[in-house]
Amino acid sequence: MISALLMTVAVLTPPSSMAREREVLAGAMATTDMRCTTHEAACPPPSAIDWLHLSRLKVVFGHQSVGSNVLSGVERLAAWDGARIAIREQRKGPALAGITHFFIGRNGDPASKIQDFSAAMDAGAAQGADVALMKLCYVDFNATTDARKVADEYISSLDALARRHPGTRFVAVTVPLMAEQTGPKAWVKRLTGKLPSGYLDNARRGEFNTRLREQYLAQGRLFDLARAESEASGDCCRVGVEGKEIEVLNPELTYDGGHLNERGQVLVASAFLRFVSELATRQVTK
Repeated sequence: MISALLMTVAVLTPPSSMAREREVLAGAMATTDMRCTTHEAACPPPSAIDWLHLSRLKVVFGHQSVGSNVLSGVERLAAWDGARIAIREQRKGPALAGITHFFIGRNGDPASKIQDFSAAMDAGAAQGADVALMKLCYVDFNATTDARKVADEYISSLDALARRHPGTRFVAVTVPLMAEQTGPKAWVKRLTGKLPSGYLDNARRGEFNTRLREQYLAQGRLFDLARAESEASGDCCRVGVEGKEIEVLNPELTYDGGHLNERGQVLVASAFLRFVSELATRQVTK
């Protein structure tokens, strides 16, 4: 009981704020709030990530809050490995070595994010970039969202950017998920033949993600963030919705049902870094 309470307190501790420009340095784990406070499982062993290679890449990342969670995970991993990688918030080019990121659009309005990312890249953010990624958020989808339409707009914009900026590899990112509702309220809803809260929202997210997988997975141009959230801990988290198995966020990886806790941050960040590193060393079909 006590260990469970300590886990809850640690998980609810907010991550450090994103500075305008920063570097994760060897020894940072010992002097900042990035050290692991939840459980040994929250901190990976030395990750065998090629940090030197990654530190030389020029990666541009447009996102909102879950994207910040992923970057916090990058910080944790780098500090754990005693590595160095630059992470800076910047909307203008040229892209510099490391990860350049910026917030796009308005939450709840996926079209605003797609348009904002495209405008920023055309305005100079793509200049010199090796890899560029655009991520929508779980709050951009609900039960009534036309996920297919959003996916088509996303794909059209990303592919147009790839044609206009052939020197940059534009990568799609599946939309993050939310954990399934549990407890007495969920039980009552099931008992009365209703779906627990959020199930249809995740179904729409799943439709968007399926469309992106169909378009980009075989091309090697997809970072599957949703799959990492569902399966990164070794479990496969799915629920039945509308006769289909729908991915949901593993509840062990979140502190509020949507954002990533320390363990979620490092697991998803590890998948992110491995994907980017491998992408930069192989041929990608555009």
